[in-house]
Amino acid sequence: SLLCVMHSLSTLLLAAVPRTKEIAPGVHMPTMSLGTCCGSDPSVGVAPWLASGGVGIDTANDYHDQPAIATALKATGAARDKIFLTTKVPAGVAALHGPGKLDCSLDPQRAVDVLKENLAQLRMTHVDLVLLHGPCELQGTAAAVDPAKANAAQWQGMQMALSSGLTRAIGVSNYNVTHLEALLAAPTTRVKPAVNQCQMSINGSAFCSPETGVCLHGPGHDDATIAFCRTHNITYEAYDVMSGCPFHDARLGAIARAHGMSAAQVCFRWTLQRGAILATGTGHNATKAALHSKDDLGTYDPNFELTGEEMAYLDGIRP
Repeated sequence: SLLCVMHSLSTLLLAAVPRTKEIAPGVHMPTMSLGTCCGSDPSVGVAPWLASGGVGIDTANDYHDQPAIATALKATGAARDKIFLTTKVPAGVAALHGPGKLDCSLDPQRAVDVLKENLAQLRMTHVDLVLLHGPCELQGTAAAVDPAKANAAQWQGMQMALSSGLTRAIGVSNYNVTHLEALLAAPTTRVKPAVNQCQMSINGSAFCSPETGVCLHGPGHDDATIAFCRTHNITYEAYDVMSGCPFHDARLGAIARAHGMSAAQVCFRWTLQRGAILATGTGHNATKAALHSKDDLGTYDPNFELTGEEMAYLDGIRP
């Protein structure tokens, strides 16, 4: 009947947020990944994430947890082609860890060497995605090299890694419009970033270096950079979605109850419906990690979609 057809079409529309997104030719990335930064322990998080249907795992050289991820993956027996692994090359982010710490270089080989170090720690021959962890502008006036030139040089190394098969795709993290424009215009740039992973949430704090005072973007969501990435077909990946989820907002709670979902799922769904993908942690408690994994991935429920009015309200919340 016509009613049945309309119901079927409605169900298809509700399932519009896919589980994967093609970030580069033939490279399909999960739209939700397990992040292992900042208190999210992979030794307790990897197994329940995979058991709950998760595929993506996001780490970095400076998370110092890649050996633990290798051990956890081996214990699960998961096939390599059933996992999407993202890692990062330190660049700019050393400034977040204390005064005088520098990690930018004009030598492209440095990016290749750090990636090889990552692969050794992960016990892998390649990763699916590697990101430059930040722009060298984060180092402020302490930078020993020109930040834009260092970004371009490290990106040249990323291209070398891609060409040699050490990774299937390359991208950046914490880049705003200014950094992206300069990188795309650099004469050595042949491959544009597949992904830009940035802090993004409904009402999180601004992203600034406490050591140098350099701020990459304001609080919540950097709509200018999100729009730039969309225009240039660069997939925008969010982190810190939960730290900026306004759990105490009364209307958000009402939205969650109306859909029979949790407040966390509403914040995740808002992110996905904005066209971004995301990485999120599951903590360090084994029991809670299992519950968080199931809840987080439950955001894909095909019967769950935020309305235009709900999205507009959430977009408008500010710290």
